[in-house]
Amino acid sequence: MDALRHTLSGKLEYELLIIDDCSKDDTVDFLKGLGAGVRTFFNEENRGFAKNNNFLAREAKGKYLCFLNNDVFVEGDWLSPMIKAMEVDKNIGIVGNVQKIAGSKRFDHMGVVFSPNGNPRHFGQGFFYRPYQGKTRSWSAVTAACCLIQRSYFLDIGGFDENFVNGCEDVDLCLRITNDNKSCVVVHDSVVQHVKGASEGRKKFNDKNFELLYQKWGESILTKEAVADQQLHAFTYFYRGIIKPYSINGWKWMQAVLILLRIITVKPS
Repeated sequence: MDALRHTLSGKLEYELLIIDDCSKDDTVDFLKGLGAGVRTFFNEENRGFAKNNNFLAREAKGKYLCFLNNDVFVEGDWLSPMIKAMEVDKNIGIVGNVQKIAGSKRFDHMGVVFSPNGNPRHFGQGFFYRPYQGKTRSWSAVTAACCLIQRSYFLDIGGFDENFVNGCEDVDLCLRITNDNKSCVVVHDSVVQHVKGASEGRKKFNDKNFELLYQKWGESILTKEAVADQQLHAFTYFYRGIIKPYSINGWKWMQAVLILLRIITVKPS
């Protein structure tokens, strides 16, 4: 909370909305003690990421919505570059940023790319450097752990699909934005730290979420995004195999090498 106020106060007008999704610890008491300047909401039953954020979007009053997970830590000038990017290019639908693994020198997210078999993956996962520093770059999707979108556009496009439960809501939203002929970008000079997957039961519905994602977007992903992303995905997977060889599939790693060398090419399925 202090970090938010320190990084934003005096730079822009903002409101802070927080929703507690049935915390079991002393979070409720903490939130009730925040005082003026914070609008807090408390659920009587667990509603999940999509429903909670859609509710807060309807409650918000500002021009922009910045979705910020409770396990994201901000520092420096992180929000202004995201707003500036959207103000400069009216064709941008959503803005993400670079995310480091909290307490580490390694990065976790610089944009989302799709593998040849259609799985979304964070580009830059495990990297110790930022290859696109100083740039604003388009990606197939961005993570909603920290992202910016115009409130009116978010509501017009339908918000997060509430059929997803704590996973793939952001990828689905970005695919709808792309289908609406707008771009999903990352401002690579905005950097935050993310604990990643800290919420209890974060991966409980992964299989159902991926199944729903492919029901909606499978053909598009395999014929468009996976083809366009093949070099970026291959580089990320190749890098992962170097620093964490125990975590990769050997055949997929060799496939990534062959794609990087342009010996093979992913073609539309």
